[in-house]
Amino acid sequence: MPLEVCKLSRISRSKICKEEAYAFPDKGFLCCEKSTYYDYKLHSACSVNGVFQSVDLSLASVRDINYLKDIKMQIRDCTLIGDSGCLSAKIQLNLFESCNIKLNTPMRNNQKDYKKQPYLFR
Repeated sequence: MPLEVCKLSRISRSKICKEEAYAFPDKGFLCCEKSTYYDYKLHSACSVNGVFQSVDLSLASVRDINYLKDIKMQIRDCTLIGDSGCLSAKIQLNLFESCNIKLNTPMRNNQKDYKKQPYLFR
Protein backbone atom coordinates (compact mmCIF):
# COMPACT_ATOMS: atom_id res chain seq x y z
CA MET A 1 0.00 0.00 0.00
CA PRO A 2 1.25 3.50 -0.75
CA LEU A 3 2.32 5.81 2.10
CA GLU A 4 1.80 9.30 0.72
CA VAL A 5 4.48 11.87 1.55
CA CYS A 6 3.00 14.85 -0.30
CA LYS A 7 0.82 15.69 -3.28
CA LEU A 8 2.41 15.63 -6.74
CA SER A 9 2.12 19.42 -7.07
CA ARG A 10 4.39 19.90 -4.01
CA ILE A 11 7.23 17.54 -4.94
CA SER A 12 9.73 20.30 -5.73
CA ARG A 13 9.12 22.12 -2.42
CA SER A 14 8.92 19.09 -0.16
CA LYS A 15 11.75 18.59 2.32
CA ILE A 16 10.28 15.47 3.92
CA CYS A 17 12.71 12.52 4.11
CA LYS A 18 15.36 14.28 2.01
CA GLU A 19 18.25 14.21 4.49
CA GLU A 20 19.95 11.24 2.79
CA ALA A 21 19.88 10.54 -0.96
CA TYR A 22 19.07 6.82 -0.53
CA ALA A 23 15.91 7.68 1.45
CA PHE A 24 14.32 10.14 -1.02
CA PRO A 25 10.66 9.36 -1.72
CA ASP A 26 9.90 8.31 -5.27
CA LYS A 27 7.14 8.44 -7.85
CA GLY A 28 5.10 5.30 -8.33
CA PHE A 29 2.04 4.25 -10.28
CA LEU A 30 -1.02 2.68 -8.68
CA CYS A 31 -2.68 0.49 -11.33
CA CYS A 32 -6.02 -0.01 -9.58
CA GLU A 33 -6.58 3.75 -9.28
CA LYS A 34 -4.68 4.63 -12.46
CA SER A 35 -2.82 7.39 -10.66
CA THR A 36 0.74 8.50 -10.01
CA TYR A 37 1.81 9.22 -6.46
CA TYR A 38 4.90 10.44 -4.62
CA ASP A 39 5.73 8.37 -1.60
CA TYR A 40 6.95 5.07 -0.26
CA LYS A 41 5.38 1.65 -0.50
CA LEU A 42 4.56 -0.48 2.54
CA HIS A 43 4.80 -4.26 2.11
CA SER A 44 3.50 -6.53 4.85
CA ALA A 45 2.58 -10.12 5.56
CA CYS A 46 0.29 -11.06 8.40
CA SER A 47 -1.17 -14.25 9.82
CA VAL A 48 -4.81 -15.30 9.66
CA ASN A 49 -5.20 -13.82 13.16
CA GLY A 50 -3.95 -10.43 11.94
CA VAL A 51 -0.50 -10.54 13.54
CA PHE A 52 2.20 -9.04 11.32
CA GLN A 53 4.93 -11.52 10.41
CA SER A 54 6.94 -9.21 8.14
CA VAL A 55 6.91 -5.48 7.36
CA ASP A 56 9.08 -3.68 4.80
CA LEU A 57 9.26 -0.17 3.39
CA SER A 58 10.50 0.53 -0.14
CA LEU A 59 10.54 3.29 -2.72
CA ALA A 60 7.31 3.68 -4.66
CA SER A 61 8.95 2.70 -7.95
CA VAL A 62 10.10 -0.72 -6.65
CA ARG A 63 7.90 -3.55 -7.97
CA ASP A 64 5.95 -5.67 -5.47
CA ILE A 65 7.57 -8.83 -6.77
CA ASN A 66 10.92 -7.73 -5.29
CA TYR A 67 9.42 -7.99 -1.79
CA LEU A 68 8.73 -11.68 -2.41
CA LYS A 69 12.46 -12.29 -2.83
CA ASP A 70 13.07 -10.78 0.62
CA ILE A 71 10.24 -12.64 2.33
CA LYS A 72 11.69 -16.04 1.37
CA MET A 73 14.28 -15.61 4.13
CA GLN A 74 11.67 -14.80 6.80
CA ILE A 75 8.65 -17.06 6.29
CA ARG A 76 8.19 -20.75 5.35
CA ASP A 77 5.39 -23.30 4.94
CA CYS A 78 2.46 -20.94 4.42
CA THR A 79 0.07 -19.43 1.87
CA LEU A 80 0.57 -15.80 0.82
CA ILE A 81 -2.20 -13.83 -0.83
CA GLY A 82 -0.88 -11.26 -3.26
CA ASP A 83 -2.40 -8.80 -5.68
CA SER A 84 -2.10 -8.94 -9.45
CA GLY A 85 1.32 -7.24 -9.24
CA CYS A 86 2.70 -10.56 -7.94
CA LEU A 87 1.34 -12.60 -10.84
CA SER A 88 4.34 -14.59 -12.06
CA ALA A 89 4.44 -18.37 -12.51
CA LYS A 90 8.24 -18.33 -12.27
CA ILE A 91 8.23 -16.55 -8.89
CA GLN A 92 5.38 -18.74 -7.58
CA LEU A 93 7.30 -21.90 -8.46
CA ASN A 94 10.51 -20.55 -6.92
CA LEU A 95 8.74 -19.67 -3.65
CA PHE A 96 7.12 -23.09 -3.46
CA GLU A 97 10.28 -25.05 -4.22
CA SER A 98 12.60 -23.10 -1.93
CA CYS A 99 10.38 -22.35 1.10
CA ASN A 100 7.10 -24.23 0.59
CA ILE A 101 5.25 -20.91 0.24
CA LYS A 102 2.10 -21.08 -1.88
CA LEU A 103 1.43 -17.72 -3.52
CA ASN A 104 -2.23 -17.15 -4.34
CA THR A 105 -2.95 -14.23 -6.68
CA PRO A 106 -6.13 -13.33 -8.55
CA MET A 107 -5.93 -14.18 -12.24
CA ARG A 108 -6.66 -11.61 -14.90
CA ASN A 109 -9.96 -12.06 -16.79
CA ASN A 110 -8.19 -12.44 -20.13
CA GLN A 111 -5.75 -15.13 -18.94
CA LYS A 112 -5.79 -18.60 -20.41
CA ASP A 113 -7.52 -21.12 -18.08
CA TYR A 114 -9.00 -18.25 -16.01
CA LYS A 115 -10.31 -19.32 -12.60
CA LYS A 116 -11.94 -16.98 -10.14
CA GLN A 117 -10.03 -16.57 -6.87
CA PRO A 118 -11.61 -18.57 -4.01
CA TYR A 119 -14.00 -16.52 -1.88
CA LEU A 120 -11.92 -17.13 1.24
CA PHE A 121 -8.98 -15.25 -0.30
CA ARG A 122 -10.95 -12.27 -1.64
